[in-house]
Amino acid sequence: MRNIHHLLYIFFTFFLTAVIACQDNQRVDVNDVQLGDYDAIRDDAYALNSRRLRDKIASLCKNDKESDIANTTTRKHYLNSEPFVWIDRQGVSSQADTLVAFLENVEQQGLNKGIFRVEQIKQDLERARNLNFDDKHKINDVLARLEYNLTKAYFRYVSGQRFGFVNPLTTLNRIQLVGKDTVKVKTKVYDLKLQQPDGRFFETALRQVRIDSVGAFLNEVQPKGDLYNALLRQLASAKGDYRKKLQVNIERSRWRLDDPVEKHDKYVFVNVAEQMLYAVTPDSTMVMKVCCGTVGNKTPLLNSYIKKMEINPVWRMPYSIIKGIAGRAGSSSYFGKRRYNIYDGSGRKVDPSKVTRAQLLSGRYSVVQSSGSGNSLGKIIFRFDNPYSVYLHHTSSPWVFGQQNRCVSHGCVRVERPFELAVFLLDESQKSKASDIKYSMDHGTESKDSIDTTRVIKDLPVEPQIPVYLNYFTIYTDRNNQLREFNDVYGFDKILYSQLAPLLK
Repeated sequence: MRNIHHLLYIFFTFFLTAVIACQDNQRVDVNDVQLGDYDAIRDDAYALNSRRLRDKIASLCKNDKESDIANTTTRKHYLNSEPFVWIDRQGVSSQADTLVAFLENVEQQGLNKGIFRVEQIKQDLERARNLNFDDKHKINDVLARLEYNLTKAYFRYVSGQRFGFVNPLTTLNRIQLVGKDTVKVKTKVYDLKLQQPDGRFFETALRQVRIDSVGAFLNEVQPKGDLYNALLRQLASAKGDYRKKLQVNIERSRWRLDDPVEKHDKYVFVNVAEQMLYAVTPDSTMVMKVCCGTVGNKTPLLNSYIKKMEINPVWRMPYSIIKGIAGRAGSSSYFGKRRYNIYDGSGRKVDPSKVTRAQLLSGRYSVVQSSGSGNSLGKIIFRFDNPYSVYLHHTSSPWVFGQQNRCVSHGCVRVERPFELAVFLLDESQKSKASDIKYSMDHGTESKDSIDTTRVIKDLPVEPQIPVYLNYFTIYTDRNNQLREFNDVYGFDKILYSQLAPLLK
């Protein structure tokens, strides 16, 4: 077998012969070099051929069954005959070394080097740099594999670090934990507006290779935030279940909102797993207990803007609860005691004794609870746009705040200190309204003859509107910036970890 050293010997012998012949103006015979020896230069093991490279990469694409966005984008790039990213006739770009340097450290982020094919890339890089090709390791095979693996690893790393390796919009909205099993569901529970990788992001990533800026780009896509860094520091020594919990929350910290909390000086943040609310300003953080939805009626995770507060609201019962009380149809005492009013499809009030179970289940009748004592929404509700009819509100059952597990609602978030939250939401120009809000909460449903009606407020816009986030972290920082651990009340950790596990160290 002719190896690469023999080829180099042939080339330099020919070159020196030509130079000497020119200098001496005479013919020089080289007895140990035969014309047939030059055929070795066309040997498949050593001859770089772009067509063969593309054929080899196409074969790699065909055999790669991974379906995440990084892999599908890699296959699309090469199957559309786009330019090579890392290799050309001058060799392998030095940007490959920069990428490998980052990939060598992924285990510090809890990731498995194997998913980036780091060792294979390093072996192929060394073989290419040392021109170590032979019949077993042909140049087109090695460089095709190197080109494909570098792009795949690059796309997977930058998109994962920038947007997360698991997409909760599909994972958490496809299955939920019920009892000990995960089951397919139709109800969305994750509706936080996230930034997502798209074609422009991957085009930007490719451009960084061309302009020799891979290092800067890899630094740029790293997750930001104190929580991520705190979790990462804990990961270094963590083991067992706590390590798994850290890895899931590190992944959550990679997800970036379209409208991140960091953009705002003033916002409301509810950590559903912790069952706590944080009302945050640049100077202070007010913390209070909340009650969230049960496992069967999970509080959806979302972000919006609190736009108004209603004092002494009526409660329009959702259909899911109407179904639960439909068996009480016809009982005037049941509906009267709870001040439930029934309305037909035309909005006319109907005598409860004349309503059947079938009518309530038809969806054409509504049930509305009057404001005042015993109202399920309590004395105040904080409204914000969302497709779930979920809000922050007071409660007629304040004793539930004494429970450790406060996942008791039908999805809304009940707040422990609603008046303090109302005052927090007021702009400086509205602060004078605070005493009237308190007066209205205490007296607004009493007889008009016994109260000062000029002080009673029913609706008050929140201006400017305040961002609100309902999110879910099972490890989170408290007001003293210390990490605390919480129960996975909805089983989201289990679902996310099952998706993450193949990527983790």
